[in-house]
Amino acid sequence: MATTKTLDARRGRLDLGILTAGLAVSMAGDAAAFIALLLRLQPHGSGWVAAILAAELVPFVVLAPLVGRVVDRVETRSLLIFALLGQAVVAVPLALLDGPLPTVLLFAALAGLSAFVRPSTNALVPAITGPEGRERGFARLGAGVGIGWIVGPGVGGLLTGWFGVRTAVLADAVTFAVLAGACALLSVRRRPDPATVAKDRSGGLRLLLADRVLSVAVLGAAVCVGAAVIDNVAAPFRFIDQLGATDSQYGLYLTLWGVGALAGSQLLPHIRMSHRGAVAVACLTMGAGIAGIGVAPGLLIAYAAAVAGGVGNGMLNVAQSALVTARTPPERHGRLFATVGAVTQTAIGGGTAAAAPLITWLGGGGALITAGVTSMLVAVIVLLFTTST
Repeated sequence: MATTKTLDARRGRLDLGILTAGLAVSMAGDAAAFIALLLRLQPHGSGWVAAILAAELVPFVVLAPLVGRVVDRVETRSLLIFALLGQAVVAVPLALLDGPLPTVLLFAALAGLSAFVRPSTNALVPAITGPEGRERGFARLGAGVGIGWIVGPGVGGLLTGWFGVRTAVLADAVTFAVLAGACALLSVRRRPDPATVAKDRSGGLRLLLADRVLSVAVLGAAVCVGAAVIDNVAAPFRFIDQLGATDSQYGLYLTLWGVGALAGSQLLPHIRMSHRGAVAVACLTMGAGIAGIGVAPGLLIAYAAAVAGGVGNGMLNVAQSALVTARTPPERHGRLFATVGAVTQTAIGGGTAAAAPLITWLGGGGALITAGVTSMLVAVIVLLFTTST
C-alpha cells in the first residue's frame, strides 16, 4: 500500500507534468501569435512595431505592485485559471480586428493578464514540489517554456503564411484555454493565510531591497538580460552583414540559442552550486556567448558561442527563480516574482533602447562584444558580493 508521502510525491510529479505541458503549448501559441502580430503591423511602419513591443513590456512594470499583492492574497490556481481564460477572451477580438490601434491596445490587455500568470505560475511551483524539489520544478517549467519558444516562431510564420494572422492569433486563444484546462486539473492549492496577509503589507520592491544578496543578484541578472536583448537586435547585422550568413543560416543561430537555453534550464538540479553562484555563473556564460559571437571569425564559432549564450540564458531563468523562493517565505513569493518580472522587463526596455546607438557607433560585432563584456563584469560583481555576505 502506498504511503501518504508516496502519494503526495506522485501527485506532485503529475501536477508538475500537467503544468509543464500546458505551459509549453501556451508558450508556443504566444510566440506564434507575436510573430503574426509583428507581421500585421510591419506594413504600418516601425512606430507601430515599437508600440507593440512597448505594449508587451509596460504592463509588467506598471502593474507589478498590484499583481504581487493579488497573487499573495488569492488562491493561486483559481487566479491562474481566471487570468488565462481572460487571455483567451481578449485574444479573439485581437485576432479579428485588423487596425494597428486596436491591435496594440488589445495586446496590451493581453500582456496585463500575462503579468498575473507568470508570478502565479512561479509561486505555484514550490507549492507543488516542496522546498527540496524547487530546482527540479523550475527546471521542468523551463523545459516547457524552452520547447514552446523553439517551436512557436516557426509555427507562427507557417500559420501566418498559410492561413493569415487571424488564424495564428485564434490558435493562441486556444492555447490559453488549454493551459487553463491544465491548471484546472492541478490538485495543489496555494491558499494565503488571512492573518499573515493582514500583518504583512510590504511591497515587492521593499522586500527585494531588504535582502542584499537577492537584490544584487536580481539587479545583476537584469543587466545581463538587457545585454542579451542587445544581442537580439545586433545579431542580424553581425551574422548577415559581417559574417555573410544567409537568412536560413541566421535562423539556425536563433534555433541554436533556443536549444542551448533548453539545455541550460536543466542544469541546476544536477550541479552542486548555490543558487546565488548559479546566477553569477549563468550570467558569465551568457555574456561569454554574446561576446563570442562578436569576435567569432566565422559562422561555426559564432554558432558554438550562441549555444553557450543560450545555456547561460536558460540556467539564469531557473537559478533566479530558485533563489527567490529559497530566500523568501511562500506568502511573499507573488510580490517578489512580480517585482523581479518588472525589473527584468525594465532592463529589456533599456537594452532595446541602447541597441540601436551601440550598433551605429560600434557595428554589430562591437555592440555584441560590449554587451557580452558588460554581462561578464556584472557576473563577477554578483559572485564576489553575494559570496562575501
